[in-house]
Parts: sequence; C-alpha cells; structure tokens
Amino acid sequence: DTFDTWRAHSAMFNVKGVTTPTLIQHGESDRRVPISQGYELYNALKRQGVTTKMVVYPRQPHGIQEPKLMLDAMTRNLEWFDLYVLGRNASAHN
Repeated sequence: DTFDTWRAHSAMFNVKGVTTPTLIQHGESDRRVPISQGYELYNALKRQGVTTKMVVYPRQPHGIQEPKLMLDAMTRNLEWFDLYVLGRNASAHN
C-alpha cells in the first residue's frame, strides 16, 4: 500500500507522456531527494524531447537557503513562467 502510494506520486514513474516544459532546480547537498534523482528526471524528460533545464545550486540542501541563490532561483522561475506560461520573451526582466 505504501509502495503504491509512493509510485503514484513518483515523478519517474509518471514521466511518460509529459510534454510540459520543465525547470528543475536542485540543491547539490540535498539529502531528502538525492541529486541523482534530479538528473534522472532531467535525462528522462530530455529523452522524450521535453524542453527542460536543470540548475544545480551549490551547497544547498532541500530548499535553497542562501539569499543570493534564492534570488537566482526566483529570477529563473519568473523568466521560465514568462516564456512558457505567458509566452513572453524572458529578456523582459533584464
């Protein structure tokens, strides 16, 4: 039962058929979700032809904590949403 619940919510078990452009932001020191799983998801999406980008934040655990890196992540999020959700050019933030 626990495995079935885990599997139903696992990105890797549900990656087939994904077409949504995906931005993956991962802390290099994440112990909750090993960085290898981030790369696994990134590679699976790329193999399917999904527009995807992976950004690895040095020294960060599960959740970015350094203010400079938080700003970088939020800037990337806004640019990604502008481009892939709103259809606007991401350079509007520069």
